[in-house]
Parts: sequence; C-alpha cells; structure tokens
Amino acid sequence: MALDKFPKTFGLKEMVKGYFPHLFNTQENQHTDLPNLPDLKFYNPDGMTRDKRSTFMQWYGEHKYDHFNLQEELLKYCRSDVDILRKGCLEFRKMFMDITTKGDLDGIDPFESCITIASACNLVFRRNFLEHQSIGIIPANGYRCEHKQSIKALKWLKYLSEKDTIDIMHAGNGSEKQIGSFLVDGYRETEAGEREVYEFHGCFWHGCDKCFGRSTINPVTGYTMADLFQRTMDKRSFLEKDGYKYISIWECQFDNELKSNVQMRNFVENLCLKDPLEPRDAFYGGRTEAFTTYKEAKGDKIDYYDVTSLYPFINKTGKIPLGHPKIITENFEDINRYEGLIKCKIVPPRGLFLPVLPLKCNGKLLFGLCHTCMKNNFTDECKHTDEERAIVGTWVTDEIKKAVSKGYLITELYEVWHFDEVSQYNPDTKEGGIFTEYVNTFLKIKQEASGWPEWCLTDQDKHTYIKNYFEKEGIWLEEKNIKENPGLRQLAKLILNSFWGKFGQRLNLPKTTYVKDAATYFDILTSDGQEVKDVSFVSEEMVRLQWINNEKFVEESGKTNVVIAAYTTAQARLQLYKYLENLGDRSLYCDTDSIIFSSKPGDWRPMTGDYLGDLTDELPNNNIEVFVSGGPKNYAFKLIKPDKAGNQTCCKIRGITLNYKNSLELNFEIVKEMVKGRMKSVTVTDEYKIRRNVKSIDIISCVEEKDYRIVFDKRVLKDNYTTIPYGM
Repeated sequence: MALDKFPKTFGLKEMVKGYFPHLFNTQENQHTDLPNLPDLKFYNPDGMTRDKRSTFMQWYGEHKYDHFNLQEELLKYCRSDVDILRKGCLEFRKMFMDITTKGDLDGIDPFESCITIASACNLVFRRNFLEHQSIGIIPANGYRCEHKQSIKALKWLKYLSEKDTIDIMHAGNGSEKQIGSFLVDGYRETEAGEREVYEFHGCFWHGCDKCFGRSTINPVTGYTMADLFQRTMDKRSFLEKDGYKYISIWECQFDNELKSNVQMRNFVENLCLKDPLEPRDAFYGGRTEAFTTYKEAKGDKIDYYDVTSLYPFINKTGKIPLGHPKIITENFEDINRYEGLIKCKIVPPRGLFLPVLPLKCNGKLLFGLCHTCMKNNFTDECKHTDEERAIVGTWVTDEIKKAVSKGYLITELYEVWHFDEVSQYNPDTKEGGIFTEYVNTFLKIKQEASGWPEWCLTDQDKHTYIKNYFEKEGIWLEEKNIKENPGLRQLAKLILNSFWGKFGQRLNLPKTTYVKDAATYFDILTSDGQEVKDVSFVSEEMVRLQWINNEKFVEESGKTNVVIAAYTTAQARLQLYKYLENLGDRSLYCDTDSIIFSSKPGDWRPMTGDYLGDLTDELPNNNIEVFVSGGPKNYAFKLIKPDKAGNQTCCKIRGITLNYKNSLELNFEIVKEMVKGRMKSVTVTDEYKIRRNVKSIDIISCVEEKDYRIVFDKRVLKDNYTTIPYGM
C-alpha cells in the first residue's frame, strides 16, 4: 500500500502525506532558502499518475508563494512520512491483534512473529483454525526420491545395452538380480560364461567421496557418507570375491558423460522413462489470454466482468486434499475413481477453441492442442501425428476429467497420487471445508466494515440484507458492526487474499548470512548441505554470503503443501473455464478472475451477483465501445461514455508504469494503432527510476527505457484480429 493511502485507510485524522521537491535536493542546494517554492519541475509532476498530478497541481497553485528552506522542509517531510508510517503500522498491528484473538489466545503480533503478510496469515490459520492431523507435510524430495536414481540407472543400462549390443537383465525388462543378500542394478552372463554385475552408484545414496565430505550425515538414511561409501565398497568386495565382474559408474560421472557425449545424450532423451511425479509440476498459475486483438462494438455489447474474491471463494468452497496420498504406478483404474494428481501423456482434440489443460512451454503458460506446435511456435495448420501432438505433464484430477469430457485422450498413465480424504464445504448444510472457518471469520469482518449497501434505506432493508447474506454464505452479520471502516476492511481483504499462496512456497529459497568469523565463513563455503551463490564484502570485517540448500539437503516445511496450492489454482481455472466455455469465441480476453466478452441480444450472458464467487460488472451502467489487446496483461479499451472519474479510455500494460508522461506516449490510441499494424514500437523513459544496488545495498536513481511492441505468442493470430490455439 502506498504511504499516501495510510491516513484514509487507517483513519489518521489531520495527517496527509505532503509533497517534496526531490529533484531540488542536490549537493549545491543543501542550504538554499527561497521566498517561494522551487519551480514545478523539481516535484516531477509528470512522474505522477494523472489523478495525483491533478491534486498536486491544485496544491502547488495554492502554496506556490510559501517560504521554502530546504533543510527545514526536508526534516519536516521526513518526520511526517515516518510519523504516518509509524501510526499506520501501529493501527495495523492493533487491528491484526484484535481480529486474531481467539478465546484465551492472545492476538498475533504480525511484526514480531512474521516477515511477510503471507507468513502472518499462515500462522493465524495454523494457530486458530488448523485441525489436528489434517494437512500432510510432503517430504522435500518426494515420496519416491530414491526412484530418481533408479531411473538414471536404467538410462545407463539401456545405453550400455544399445552401445555394446548386449542384453542386460534389469528392473526395466524383468527384475533385478539377487545375489546372496544383495540386489544388483544389472546382470549379464557372457557367452564365455563370465558373470557381470552392473551397479549405478547414486552419489547421495552411496556416499561419493568426490561430491560429499566423509563426516556429512545423509539426512534420509542417518548414516555418514563415509559409512555409505564403505557399505558400497563392501558389497563390491563380496561380489568380486564370489567371482563376479563388477562394472560400475558414479552418478556424477554419468552426468558429466551425458553432457559431453552427444550420442549418449540423444539416446537417453528418446527413452520413454519418466521421473517420479513432482507435485510442483501440477502447480500452474492463472489463465491469462487474449482471444481477440481488436473488437468494435457494432450491433453488440462488450462487457468486463470480474469474479468476486476468486481465490477466497475457492478456499472456502473448493476441494482440499488431506493427509498423505497413495502412490500408484501400475494397475491403474478408471481416472474417475481418483482424487489427487495424475502424471500422464494425453492427446488434445483437434478444433477445440478453448483448450483445457495448461502446459509450461518456452517459459510461458500455454493452452494449446499440439505440443510440437507450441514448442516451435508453429502457426500454420497443424498436421502433426497424435504422438507429436501429445503433451506430458502433471495435473489435478478434476482438470484431467474436464479435459477428457472435452475430447482429450489419455494414452499413458505414469503415476497417480490418490487422496482418500478430501475436505469440501457443503453449501446446503453450511458445514465442512478445512478453510471455511478461516474464510468466514475474515469475510464477516470485511463485509461488516464495508458498511450498508446503497439499497439498504430502511430497517426492513437491513434485516433483509443480513438474512440473505446468511442464507447465501452461512455468515450472520451483526447489525451493530456494519459501518464503514476502510482500514479494517483493507486488513480483512488482505488476510483473505494472502492466505493460500504460502502453501505453494518453494522450500529452497535463497538465504543471506552475514559473517564476521572466518571459521563460520569457511564452514558455509565448504558445506555439503549448502551451495553458495554469491560472496560480497560489506566491510573489512564482514562478508555477506548468499546461498541455497543443496537439493538433497532441503528440509520439508510444516507451513507448506504444494498439492493444496495446485488444487487452488486448478479449481480457479476451472471456475473461469465455466464462463469461457459458454461464451466460446465471444470471449475477447481473460485474466485469472476476469473476462471481457461480447454479446448480441439473445446471447447467453453470465449472471452477476453480490456474493463470494459471483461475477460483478466492472463497468456498471457502461460498456466498452472498442477493445484492443497486444497479449496477456496488455490491453486497452474505450468506453461508450466517461466513467465517474471522467475517463473514457483505459490502458493496462504489465511492466510499464503509466504515469502522466508515459500515458501521453502509450495509451488506448497508441495500442490501437500498433495492433492495427500502423506502428511498430514505442519507447517510454523513466528519468528517475529508483533501484537498489544488490551488491552495495545502495538506493540509486537512474534513467530507464522500455520498448513496447506487440509480441503475440500464446495463441495463433489470424488476419481478422481473431486467434486460435496452437495445433488447431
């Protein structure tokens, strides 16, 4: 939240964030005393938004001839900013502690307990709402981490078989050979009767002395790497004494050979061996696509709808898998019997305007019908075979089931994570759902702090409103608490929207350690469990180390569950798809929880409503006259009539701040000209961009230039401004 919004949000009466001529604050002006304010340009009004610039210009006109002393004004401005921040934070803290008090438990202090609002929300849930033994803690390296080594072993054995034209017995073509008490990765008897044993040594599991220190403890087995290495050598000694020829390779040797040996790499890449299911692969973001790049409302209407609190709605009403899954890798049943995650190969249908399944490809989240077309940005008519069109990935079962209902065909199942227990809210009984109490608690606060709806003019209207809200949401609003409170409403909204994301947090985030002791410095630098990414000297006595955990030494977290995060976004995409599928090619644009669409009289239109999960009209009593889009997060439109603020056009472009100056250079008209091909690019300049120097931790200002051009590559653009998915 911007600091200038603190006073209104937190009710800080008689406090207003002032204006200061930052560009006047130079070395030569430090002792300047003027009879009037510095020139307008020193306040950089063109770097403000249009509305803020208008307010500033009015203020400047009223105070232009005020006395100005730089040192006095600088001190007053800084004190005012700090005072606003201090009082706003104290009010935020008080509100947070008040609304997180439960029974005999004191409220949670967000500044003492957490660094981010997401962490604070997660803590509130775990302390106040989490049921005992409900959400599973997923192992950091999965439930079958040792199987990853087995896959590599099979790749090596199959390559040897191909290269030397020999038959090796292994788990991939029968079973592993048992010799005494030992199982071996591969076994072969030569024509001369020689018995050969093949062993693939995973460095982590066998204690490779090149990759790990002798005293390092394996966090999975609990043994030191020296112990694991010795066990490996003892096994080798036993087999060789028993007359077997011992052929082995260490994992690090295999990886290096794979990089340098092109023939080996090509062979391995074409093998149909799949790594174990990785749940994070099922965690995709929201659906953001432009289906049309230019549309005029001629004989039809163009509307812009938004889902009310989509993710809190999914948290309350959607499915939440509980406990730990059953891992299924063979003897698969009908997918309709599964609830969880599925890793599979699936062939999309031809001709589906709105594909169902997302796929991460070329750094983008695509919804296409052919893997080869998506991978190669192939825009002509797709003539690839089903095998070439097939996509391999991991998805939530509900998304797979929806895809199958739209014509997708599963050709191979690799692995299923099935959850026997799933929690979900029942709207009839208003019970169930492990997140329901959390959402209802803060939704009640948000709704009460929003005040009465405009139509509630009488006591009867108010009683009707409270009754209807209970019947719909199962939340009984208290009449005495229903009054506008911007700060409380903002806090409750923040707690609702910031809740679920923590479940999807990566476990191996970069960490920073400041070190003064040389022994500690070298311990981290040489640690098997830590991988140092950067070293910089903060001073002559202190070093800053930036590091991550070694992949094998990442610990599981009791605060995350990526399966729940995957379920949340999958159900949100399916909720959006319900509207898109009915609209078909009348869909013009979508972004996670919003849709822009056209309709003629008599066409189906989505229903709007006032409750959680309902669609709301973003342009009440108005419509879009012309819509243009250069791609995802990149659109503009012109309204039929000006909105309440007097604006008739709107332009949204991710990555570019459309302040007053930039909005003169990049706006609805410019985007329209570019979409129509009459302009190629526009450069916008921020002359005073504030950046942080990561090395020195200094705050600096610099000139930043950004080029804007139309890059449309998430769908195939046709000549008439319409689009189709890749592979259609």
